[in-house]
Amino acid sequence: MAPQHPIFTNVSQNDDIRKRKGDVIGILHFYKPPEDGSDPCFEVTDSSGAGRKNYGHNPKPVLIQDMRKKETQFSLDIHSFAAVCRHPPQTVDFTNATDIKGKYELDAATIILKHVPAAQKVVIFDSTIRRASPSEALCRPVRKVHIDQTRRGALRRVNLHLSDHEANEVAANRLRVRIVNVWRPIVKPVLDHPLAVGDSSTIQESDLVKVKHIYPESAGETYAVKYSPAQRFWYWSHMSPSDVLLLQCFDSLQNLDDTAQPSGVRCAHASFNPLAFGDERCRRQSIEVRCLVLG
Repeated sequence: MAPQHPIFTNVSQNDDIRKRKGDVIGILHFYKPPEDGSDPCFEVTDSSGAGRKNYGHNPKPVLIQDMRKKETQFSLDIHSFAAVCRHPPQTVDFTNATDIKGKYELDAATIILKHVPAAQKVVIFDSTIRRASPSEALCRPVRKVHIDQTRRGALRRVNLHLSDHEANEVAANRLRVRIVNVWRPIVKPVLDHPLAVGDSSTIQESDLVKVKHIYPESAGETYAVKYSPAQRFWYWSHMSPSDVLLLQCFDSLQNLDDTAQPSGVRCAHASFNPLAFGDERCRRQSIEVRCLVLG
C-alpha cells in the first residue's frame, strides 16, 4: 500500500503545529494563460514589486517532500537548490535598511562565497523581507510558482549591476555569471507559508512560460510554470533563522541562448501553507537576497 501523506488542510486548530513535519500535500499555484489569448505580462506598479497581471493561476494539490535530514543530497548544479545548515545570523535590525545592507547582505555574500562552487565575486542587487499577513497586500509570500529570470531577464540584471567590462565578458561567454537567491527565516522558525522548491531535473522547458515584467523605466522577463505531474517539489520543514536555502535562478554556463534550447538548472519556487488555517497563522517572516555570482 502506498504511504499516506498528511493533508494539513484538514488538521484541527488544536493540533500542536510544532510537531508538523514530513511530506505534505500542499496547494501550489501554476500558470493559467490569459483568457483573451494575449501574451502574459506583469506590470510593476510599486517599488515593493507589486503590480497587476493579465494571466491567472491554476491551483493544484501537489506532494511536497521534506528535505529535513536529507539536506546534503541537494546541490545547485543538479537540483537548482541547496541547504546550508547551522549558519547563525548576525544580530541585525531587520526594520533598518542600513543595518540590512551593512550587516546582513555582507553575511549573505559570505555564505555564497563559501557554499557556491567556484564563486569568486558577489554583487547583490536586491533584498526583500516578506511577512505573512491576512491584511497587508505588499511583500507577502509569493504563492505563484515562478523562476525569477529568463536569460533575457538575467542579462538585464547583468547590464544594470555589473561593470561594462564584466558585462561584455559575460556576453562573450568568457565569464560565468549565476543568479543565486539567499533565503532564510528571520526572528523565528517558519511554521506557515514555507518555500517549495522544484527539482530542476523534473521541470521541462515545455513547462515554462516567459512573462514580460514591465517596470516604469525598463522591461524584464521571468518564467511562469505550468503544472505537470512529473514535477517534484521539496520544502524544508521547521526552517530556523540558522537555516539557509540557496536558489539558483540562472547560470550563463548552461543558458547559452534565448531560443528553445534547455534553460539549464533553474529553481522554480513558491510559498504554500500546509496548515491552511483560516487566519493563516501569519507567523512567517523571511528575507531573500538576490545576487549575481561571478566565477
